[in-house]
Amino acid sequence: MESVSSAARSAGEYANGQVNAFLDNVEDLTRALKDIDTPDVARVRAKVKMALAAAKSAVADSASQLKDQAQYVGKRTDVFVRDNPWQVIGIAALVGLAVGIVASRRFD
Repeated sequence: MESVSSAARSAGEYANGQVNAFLDNVEDLTRALKDIDTPDVARVRAKVKMALAAAKSAVADSASQLKDQAQYVGKRTDVFVRDNPWQVIGIAALVGLAVGIVASRRFD
């Protein structure tokens, strides 16, 4: 279960880092445009600042929700496996058999 949790955490951190890097680049762009004082640029800059604040809030909320969901699924899977070990072994055997059949047909 810990590997599922750590994998989910790693994926979440990577995605969060990518989104934050994009948002930082947009912030840099708005700062670079601060010296241009036309009304149109000022209006766009204000809209971008509001959108950035909303996006950062949404990213934080989404990351938290994804982490919570991954932990919940991991715990439920762990409980199911512990409560039904023979069913899990049977399901794994069937999946392995199906993958073996599909793989053998592809290489023929």
